[in-house]
Amino acid sequence: MTTLRVMTFNIRGMGRDDGENQWRFRSDLNVETIQKYNPDLIGFQEVEAGNLDTYMVRLRDYEFVLGPRTGSHTGYCYSPISWQYNRLVSILNGGFWLSEDPTKPAFSWGTACYRSMAWTRFRIAENGTEFIHVNTHLDHVSEKARVEGMRLILKQLAEQQSPDDTILVTGDFNCTPSSEVYGFMREQGFTDTFLAAGNKDDETANTFHGFGRSTTVERIDWIMLRDPSKKFQVRSSEIIRDARPPLYPSDHYPVMTVFEV
Repeated sequence: MTTLRVMTFNIRGMGRDDGENQWRFRSDLNVETIQKYNPDLIGFQEVEAGNLDTYMVRLRDYEFVLGPRTGSHTGYCYSPISWQYNRLVSILNGGFWLSEDPTKPAFSWGTACYRSMAWTRFRIAENGTEFIHVNTHLDHVSEKARVEGMRLILKQLAEQQSPDDTILVTGDFNCTPSSEVYGFMREQGFTDTFLAAGNKDDETANTFHGFGRSTTVERIDWIMLRDPSKKFQVRSSEIIRDARPPLYPSDHYPVMTVFEV
């Protein structure tokens, strides 16, 4: 058995006027937070070219798969998968757009901007266990788009992968566990690892904080597991709140789940 540390982290890019929390001010804290918790596998959201430049210099032990780019009128960004190359071996990877034609970026089902997903089949170097990691960033406006996007992800995976494959889904889902897409994933056999670790959806369980300004409790960043073969055991899961107010690593808190595999 070995441990696998999995993180999901929306880093907010760098192309917006965030005052004292612009990327050039918070990039050190962002990287230090990742290094402190030392995840083996990360699903990022809202990574722009400048963020990636920082990571390529500072996170030398990690490799990246970008996946299709997403965007809106403000520019474009990626939802990349990143992993420690001495811990995980990438066997196969891919990605597609969350649109009615997944080979093309398009506004579908009422989306406010282009949305996509990236996936990678990994082998754990230490024991040979294989699994699939899916990373995505669902739409912030349309509930229908969130549901149809996740439905498309699972349909596309089913056409390519074995029903017995273990699947980890990380992402900014832009909705809470009371949402339709969360219910759909539970119906499809996914476990919410945050709750599986014994945590509760109470007034402290927020992952979006708007650089400390939001007063709404919204757990919108999840790590979901479907594991038919029961290879993965959830050991812990936490919302990481490291900050030096008024400076934050991002406007979202990263979430990390530790598995025993």
